[in-house]
Amino acid sequence: MVERGVHRRAREADRVGDPQGRPALLPRDGPLATRPTSKSDIYYIEVLGKALDILDVFVQAQKPRLTLQEISTLSRLNKNTVFRVLYTLVEHDYVVKRQHEYELGPKVLDLSESKLGRRDLLSAAGPSLDALRRQFQETVNLGVLEGGQIRYVDVRESPHRFRLAERVGGSDFLHCTALGKCHLAFLPFDQARQLLKAQGMPRQTTRTIVTLTALKAELDGVRRQGYAVDAQESMEGAFCLGVPILDDHDAPIAAVSISGPITRFNESVVPAASDALRRAAGEIRAKLGYGRGPRA
Repeated sequence: MVERGVHRRAREADRVGDPQGRPALLPRDGPLATRPTSKSDIYYIEVLGKALDILDVFVQAQKPRLTLQEISTLSRLNKNTVFRVLYTLVEHDYVVKRQHEYELGPKVLDLSESKLGRRDLLSAAGPSLDALRRQFQETVNLGVLEGGQIRYVDVRESPHRFRLAERVGGSDFLHCTALGKCHLAFLPFDQARQLLKAQGMPRQTTRTIVTLTALKAELDGVRRQGYAVDAQESMEGAFCLGVPILDDHDAPIAAVSISGPITRFNESVVPAASDALRRAAGEIRAKLGYGRGPRA
């Protein structure tokens, strides 16, 4: 009983302006509202509840970015507590700090879209992946950004006995793959740099780009031309060409690529393959409900 009383007093002291310990949130269309905390002191996890209260503030707020003071006011938690919780959420990519403001991070997007969104993506992409495989007779890959790496969510293998083929569910580096470059090129550079810093840029072959300066120049080219190339950067003897699938704000949803042995699939096919990949990306975007067609 003593321990429960201490926890209750700590929770009440941590709330600002509400002796009942209820966090205030800002609805999209109205004034501050209150939501009661758990009724069970035995099972209620204090710090987790505070973190969820803070995430709720972002969901309910009328603007995407909030200052520390705004979050403290809307959650009715003191600034020290809010700062500590935000620091942890930033470390785990659930929140991103931009100078003196905070916004929801990529992990929240992963949680909200990884199930329903991925199912829609696979359904939308399937026919286009099959068409690319038939046209080029090489392996076609669909990848998304997950956990700081490329995650292969669909693979249509080449019919050739000698072929390149990734495993569905497998992952790969961002800096040396066509799919990875497609994502990095269309992310804010600060976010791309954070991902690269976390995962590193290890050398896979003698052609792997391993410096941020050189990779930034490469990504500038990807944005200009609309496709990315992995010419034996992730694997000796392999060539891969990829195109991003972008939403209406030019943010990457996924990327699609064709890969094969460099003896069959190489620079000579880039004009035809890049055009076909861009058409496929446009078809997938349209099926997902994005309206501007493929990026030129």
